Amino acid sequence: MNVSWTKCKNVLFSAVLSVGVLLGGTLLPADRAYADDFIDEIDGMYQRLYEHYSNQYKDDYNRASKEYDWLIAITSGERERLEQAADADLRYLLDLFNEDFKQLDDKYGNQRDYRDKLTEYRRAINPDYSSGPMWEYNKEINKNYSSRSHWKLKNEINPDYSSSTMWNYRNTTNPNYSSSTMWNYRNDMNPNYSSGLMWELKNESNPHYSSGTMWNYRQGNLTLADARKKMDEILTKGAEELQEARDKAMTDVTKTRKKTVDTLFELRDETLDIFQSTRAKSLKEILSIRERHFGGSLDVKPLVIGFDPIKVLIDKKLLSFEQPPVLIDGNTLVPMRAIFEQLGAKIEWNQEEYSVTATKGNTTIYLKIGDKQAKRNGETINLEVPAQLVQSNTMVPVRFISESLGAHVEWDDMTKTVVIETK
Repeated sequence: MNVSWTKCKNVLFSAVLSVGVLLGGTLLPADRAYADDFIDEIDGMYQRLYEHYSNQYKDDYNRASKEYDWLIAITSGERERLEQAADADLRYLLDLFNEDFKQLDDKYGNQRDYRDKLTEYRRAINPDYSSGPMWEYNKEINKNYSSRSHWKLKNEINPDYSSSTMWNYRNTTNPNYSSSTMWNYRNDMNPNYSSGLMWELKNESNPHYSSGTMWNYRQGNLTLADARKKMDEILTKGAEELQEARDKAMTDVTKTRKKTVDTLFELRDETLDIFQSTRAKSLKEILSIRERHFGGSLDVKPLVIGFDPIKVLIDKKLLSFEQPPVLIDGNTLVPMRAIFEQLGAKIEWNQEEYSVTATKGNTTIYLKIGDKQAKRNGETINLEVPAQLVQSNTMVPVRFISESLGAHVEWDDMTKTVVIETK
């Protein structure tokens, strides 16, 4: 940003020197010992400085807001995925054990010696029986059960839950939250915010602001040379302070975001670990009761939940793939059918050529497995990596596909997410 100020300053000096030549051999009228051209040049310099940092603030704020929205969508999407998988697992376990109980009850229910044993087993597999093993698992995965792992994860992701991790991150990026990082940043760039950096520069540059440098010049308290020197120092220092304020604000925002990402991803993984360990403990107890009373065992499927190391976000919706995205030579490849469907394209697969043709509106894309040349509306496009098979899944380069179909694509390195916007 100092380069921009240097250019502005050179323009100012050229104008000032011209004014100096004109004033050099000519006396100004006694009632007007100042030059309008110099006042206008200083005002123009201030206005360019204000415009530059005002626009920079807007760009920074928009970027910070987008990244906040991305993280909300990512963490909420992964929590929902965790919830859906755990709820589906609970239903599976209940169906399995209830069917098993029914068979055992049919076999032993009329035998007096088995009544208490059946009762104990029924209570163990009942998710609503307080302190039972299935109850323990049920309440651990319940997002509304206070102080349990899922409840904690849900609240830490919730920006409206006071003092949560996401609440703190939202406030950091909120220019309307008093004393926040973005609040301070906005006010330093605001010429109407008393004591802000831009406010001070505006007043020093304003010939009508009492006690300001240009006011003193206009009053005849400063010579042109002294005013020029002083304003050069003020504007140079002001530009440096504005840039420092901007850099500090964005460094703080980035640090807060990094801390938020690390905290929430770690908490997500810890929550999954607790789900798994609670489930294992509950099943061990249930199966032990069953084996002790009735002999034999049951085959129980494991709970498999994973979080994609590379994520894809389309219009703030986190996508889920059977085959996770892969990174090859710096390019993200995603399952063909899933990405085309999400982007609203129709596809035709040619088994003989091992090629795919996708159509959306007036756009047609053609790709062939293993070929670095693709076609868009008949035009040959060179790809950095070709479409290819990964674990028997056809994977295509997501950036080429998305941009060819009119979407905007960004990469969020901190969360390892491909962000696609179609609107």
